[in-house]
Amino acid sequence: KFKGKEIPRPEYWGGYIVKPVSMEFWQGRPNRMHDRIRYTLQEDYNWKLDRLQP
Repeated sequence: KFKGKEIPRPEYWGGYIVKPVSMEFWQGRPNRMHDRIRYTLQEDYNWKLDRLQP
């Protein structure tokens, strides 16, 4: 519908740019051996994975 066109929006419209540098995921398990994993953005824009638990 808007291909090649500007998308109309109200004058009061605003927005946010979200640039994560770290994300953590937690997955619970019945045996309490939960998984915690953190991804951290490095200076070369690659993501480093760290296992926090177990």
